[in-house]
Amino acid sequence: MKRMSTTTKLSDLFGSMVFNEDTMKERLSSASYEAWKKCVTDGTSLDISTANEIAQAMKQWAVEKGATHYTHWFQPMTGV
Repeated sequence: MKRMSTTTKLSDLFGSMVFNEDTMKERLSSASYEAWKKCVTDGTSLDISTANEIAQAMKQWAVEKGATHYTHWFQPMTGV
């Protein structure tokens, strides 16, 4: 984990601790990554094994970043 110093700009840190699409592509199997992309673009459902792989990869990534506590917050995008 990066620590702020007198020479670190906030803009260099912003977004550095986000489990984003690039991180997913690196950490997921190609089948799970493609299933996730299809879910996002087409609205298909994820099967439980793919969802579990994503959750495990996300948790492992967070622990590697120094997390000692973890929660997965789901915010549905219902258009409301």
